[in-house]
Amino acid sequence: MGKARKFLSREQALVAELKEALGNARTLEDVYEALSRALLSLCEADHLAVGCANPDGTAGLQWKTDTVHPLLKDYAEWVQEDFVFRATVVQPNLVLSDDQMLRGQALVETETFRRSQGAGLKLKRVLASLLFTEQDLKGGIAMYRESSRPFTLRAQWFLQQIIPYISRAVARLQELYAVRFERDLLKAIAMGASPVLVLNSLGRKVVDTGPAIPLLERWFPSHELSDGVPRAWAERVRALSRFDVAVDPRLESLTLERGADRLDVTFSPSTVSWGGRNLWQVRMHERVHWLRPDWKEKLTAQESRVADCLHEGLANKEISSRLGCSVETVKVHIKSLFEKTGTHSRGEFVAKGRRA
Repeated sequence: MGKARKFLSREQALVAELKEALGNARTLEDVYEALSRALLSLCEADHLAVGCANPDGTAGLQWKTDTVHPLLKDYAEWVQEDFVFRATVVQPNLVLSDDQMLRGQALVETETFRRSQGAGLKLKRVLASLLFTEQDLKGGIAMYRESSRPFTLRAQWFLQQIIPYISRAVARLQELYAVRFERDLLKAIAMGASPVLVLNSLGRKVVDTGPAIPLLERWFPSHELSDGVPRAWAERVRALSRFDVAVDPRLESLTLERGADRLDVTFSPSTVSWGGRNLWQVRMHERVHWLRPDWKEKLTAQESRVADCLHEGLANKEISSRLGCSVETVKVHIKSLFEKTGTHSRGEFVAKGRRA
């Protein structure tokens, strides 16, 4: 950056105005408006983009820009190929110019240039920085110029001086967005009583209702879970999230069985999305056998069927008809049920035998 510089009077006024505006910002749009008023003319930039990290944990940033949206709208899909990202991610909170990022590589050879051309833009120069706090990505800023004339060192220096204020503003926004995001998700999934997981397009858990994780821990061994989510379900959501192939509708539901117990699971897009990508609601409905497990394991298969009939309130003749055996055989099974469970009547057997 060269020798030490001082703010000019005009720059001092802009910094004071920016600090106040960024301190009061409650949305990414507020941050963008404050920066665009100060930076576009001062740094002689044609375009500005400000990003905030996604609260759902997906890669990339949610960008606010008035002019380069065609380039950044699918940024999460090609972020690893962007020379700007690759350079700034290893030098966080430092403003870099395109020459510093490219290190001799020709701009026209980059995926970023190819995509900007495809988006109808003529971007030739950039100043950018990724904003981190304690190793966590919070946001980013990029200024673009369409002419071949590089950004001045003065512009780069000025942007570097205000990076701490921008970083604090987007970090605060991320916290606000995360709270609102989780509140909206919980509101969306509260419509049903069943346990719910919300997963992002990578299959990672974003939020869950309280009973979801204990339920999954009963159904899956620990080595099949990652952050409480069955690995097979995460893979299923990644398949459902793909845009390049037709989705097999059979992926949208499944049923697990364990003895007489069942777990019905449905996968559906959430009414809440983030960054234009679907989130997935995974709803679970457990159908457990009515009879307490310690009693059920004492019974034969036929006795279990008789027990179910008693639970339904069927008479001996009705049980006989359903199971295809004589009434006398039914009576033998019922007597065996009472002996094995220490009960003396149908009512007592059903009342004491219900799963807690």
